[in-house]
Amino acid sequence: MDLDDYQRDSAATDLEGDATDPIVPLLGLAGEVGSLLAEFKKKRRPDGHAYSGFDEVVETELGDILWYLAALARRVDVPLGRAAEVNLAKTRARWLSEPGAPQVAFDDGFPGEQRLPRLFEVTFTSYEDEDGRTKVSMHVAGEEVGDPIDDNARYPDHYRFHDVFHLAYAAVLGWSPIFRALLGRKRKSDEAADRAEDGARACATEEAVVALVFEFSKHYDHFAGAERVDDSILNAVKAVTATLEVSARGPGDWERAILLGFAVWRGLRDARGGTVAVDLDRGRLELVG
Repeated sequence: MDLDDYQRDSAATDLEGDATDPIVPLLGLAGEVGSLLAEFKKKRRPDGHAYSGFDEVVETELGDILWYLAALARRVDVPLGRAAEVNLAKTRARWLSEPGAPQVAFDDGFPGEQRLPRLFEVTFTSYEDEDGRTKVSMHVAGEEVGDPIDDNARYPDHYRFHDVFHLAYAAVLGWSPIFRALLGRKRKSDEAADRAEDGARACATEEAVVALVFEFSKHYDHFAGAERVDDSILNAVKAVTATLEVSARGPGDWERAILLGFAVWRGLRDARGGTVAVDLDRGRLELVG
């Protein structure tokens, strides 16, 4: 049965108070969910296998939940069918993202010198400066890229390897205004892209995302052994980048970029440096030496 048809037809039996007040269906939803939990509690008891009416009762309770949900949707003027479509789009973006080539190549159609390279290696080298600070330099094709950096913190935390996160964003998301700037690959032929997507604000946003996720990661052992990134982190990242072209990428893409970046970051941290292979066409990042 179509959800919108059910929402319309069930209105004939909706006699629960003010048709604009959501409190009754909200209370009804809470009550019916509680009833459903009670049935599952009976089923899980040692003698639950003898509960022969379980399936029928669950079917009834789910129907009651649907009735109150339809009543609530009417009161807030939301079509159930539309809510279902939005939910499917959201959950697919979050959970069905697969590894592989980026779905969006943000620099397609631009001259070669304004595109991110598709396949390259980056070498991270640790050394101590004259003040005894541990710094990291980054080289692409033998040429130093950017300035050597340290942790810029009171206590060492290996943030000096954070440029690998920009590489992960480039590989998985097809996006990194920071790395574009470091390689001199800004899209100068398009004034809007150069200013809004490759400019200072976009670069600051990417650095903010890296710093934000890094601080959160400390509570999760820098995602060692993790298969998921908490939704609160992904929601924050999506909110910060909502006005940029990378907003076309879903939370599942961000999750993969974050986990992959931290996997390689941990390798660099433990080895005090190394060479990272980046493949944008396949969405891959790998510590190769």
